[in-house]
Amino acid sequence: MTRIVLTADRALFTDFNGVSALGFGLCVPYRLIPDFIEYRVLAPSIGVDHDYRARIAPYPLAKIESSLHIAGFKREDVLITPPRYLSKVVDKDTVILGIHVLDPQGLAPVSWTLSVLLGGGKPCTQYEFEKLMKEVLRLKSKYRFKVIVGGPGAWQLRGKEDHFGIDVLFEGEGELTFPLIAKRIIEGKDVPRRIHGEQVPPEAIPPIITPSRNGTIEITRGCPRRCRFCSPTMRYFRSIPLETILREIKVNLERGVKHIGFSTEDIMLYGANGLHFRHEAIARLFSSALRIAKKHGVNSIGFSHVTLSSALAMKKTVKFITEINGYSERNPAFPQVGLESGSPRIVREYFGGKPYPWRPDDWPSVVIEGAKLLNEHYWYPCLTYLIGYPDARPDDYVKTTELLERLKEERFIGWVFPLLLIPMGGTMIEKKARFKKLYDLSDEAIECIVTGWEMSLDFARTIYPRLLMDVKNVLARKIIFGLINKALSSIGFWIDALRKNRELIIEKISHVNIRTPVRLIKTIVKTTIIPNITMKK
Repeated sequence: MTRIVLTADRALFTDFNGVSALGFGLCVPYRLIPDFIEYRVLAPSIGVDHDYRARIAPYPLAKIESSLHIAGFKREDVLITPPRYLSKVVDKDTVILGIHVLDPQGLAPVSWTLSVLLGGGKPCTQYEFEKLMKEVLRLKSKYRFKVIVGGPGAWQLRGKEDHFGIDVLFEGEGELTFPLIAKRIIEGKDVPRRIHGEQVPPEAIPPIITPSRNGTIEITRGCPRRCRFCSPTMRYFRSIPLETILREIKVNLERGVKHIGFSTEDIMLYGANGLHFRHEAIARLFSSALRIAKKHGVNSIGFSHVTLSSALAMKKTVKFITEINGYSERNPAFPQVGLESGSPRIVREYFGGKPYPWRPDDWPSVVIEGAKLLNEHYWYPCLTYLIGYPDARPDDYVKTTELLERLKEERFIGWVFPLLLIPMGGTMIEKKARFKKLYDLSDEAIECIVTGWEMSLDFARTIYPRLLMDVKNVLARKIIFGLINKALSSIGFWIDALRKNRELIIEKISHVNIRTPVRLIKTIVKTTIIPNITMKK
């Protein structure tokens, strides 16, 4: 008897064909992604066992499942399943349907930015969530279970609970609070409509028992840097005990997962006391993890983020991670890195803790030297920076553009992506910022956007063949290669168009729809979308 079913929408319940970076493709307006590309290439389905239990799961769902077992629920009480199998597992015995959300309304930074730059429309992330909720509402009308929705994107659903049939909107951490709420609902007791989960001590965070998508394993939670636009920094900083991490590595590898990736706001923070770093803790982490991984044929451990100031302060650790993972020009690392802005004034106002142990005024130099350090050790980062700070001035964007130009002069290797700042729920600027569109931006801001895109386009042309060799499906890989070649050509025209006439380019792109094969063929025959647009100053 399954009393609690856990799921997520298709944009989350997938392994992205073995390449997590393909998940960013789901942030594009869905009208620009042919459906066969979305479902065969970007978001292939996840396999299930005979009882429709998912063989791998998004990491947060695996954590909730584990916490329910620790709280006393039996294995048969809890089932994680992909959205396509909901109608197979939900029945009269189902009391709770728990749904994990990341970007249910397309308001996350990447989705919002791409929607604005590409003429508007729902991104695939929003499209898939809303498609899931239609099925949830149908099943709920029949079986009367309670719907609990939680995750980093829950803030996007405030005030929309009735529309989507949500009984409890759950924000915050779930390992302690979710099982308590589940027990109250099963006992027939009332629960609040909105709940904020209690922050969990690291020793109380249980290891997963279902393998995580692409071998994701959380090693830190929260962040001590206090950037005003960031939500993780609103939670107190913790390092997950090494014993828990190693148990999760074993769970993944013993179930056939062939990749391990550490999830963290900054790999250099593992084992740190605030912003006082500890090389020994990181060295022990990687050494212990690789001893286990190599027994299963996995020879390196990935990680999600690093901070440039941390890397500069921990040069020995950067070198150690490169050597133990065997990074090289043919086998580089691709961490995400927040550049944020090149203006010291903006640094002081919005992320003064990020340069530590240096000062905000030192930030441009930290960026240059930090980027050089990473490149020297074959770390080819994705640098992101923000457009649309509430009080940003033209000279702030000029300073950021100048910093990007300095990176180019230093032959920086990596991506450089501009993102529109959003008033993300739970951040210190939630009430002060607003969602911006292209017509809100100055010419200096547009030039700043274009400069980053040009640098990324140059790098993409050299790196994508190497990156996509990890795509498991040979046919999918060939399709992706062809599409990317076409896309890179179109992006080049789009960048030039954006610089010359932002209103016209957006107007033209907003009418493009290649979702179905028929629409795709018509578009290809009629136009190459962007190159034929006549630009006028």
